[in-house]
Amino acid sequence: MRAWWEARSARERPLLVAGALVLGIGLGYGLLWAPLQRAVALRQARVDALRADLAWMRGAAVQLAALRTWGAPSAPAQAAARDIPLARAVAASARGAGLGTVLELPAAAGTDAAALRIGLKPVPFATLMPWLAGLRAQGIETTALMLDAAGGGRVRGSLELRRAAAPRTSPRSQ
Repeated sequence: MRAWWEARSARERPLLVAGALVLGIGLGYGLLWAPLQRAVALRQARVDALRADLAWMRGAAVQLAALRTWGAPSAPAQAAARDIPLARAVAASARGAGLGTVLELPAAAGTDAAALRIGLKPVPFATLMPWLAGLRAQGIETTALMLDAAGGGRVRGSLELRRAAAPRTSPRSQ
């Protein structure tokens, strides 16, 4: 290598050094710096999206807490809802709330099933929570709820619904 270098003329040597520097800088940028910057930008965009989802969900949590304070469902609403099979009542309520296309009801749901497990395609969180509150008013309670963020204020997951226990009447003491 040394013999090759010494064979170059005095004019060629600075040009070769400059070319090697430009090549080194170009390779460093193309192989190290640019991919690193691209990865940082993608991570920052993901963090920003997750922060926006978190802020939205915190606001929705306040609304959910307000819905929970509505209290227990009325006795007439529970009695009327008990006459309809659980799967049919849930499907009708979902269609009424505009959620008929996002529910994955099991095909073999019996008419007298005690519990109903439902899959959820991406659905707006702000639509899902009032619907669940409406089901509660019909005497149908949510016994399990598993949600994952789907982005843009939407969630996906699954839930389990069950008829609320009939209110017990206590014997009157005389």
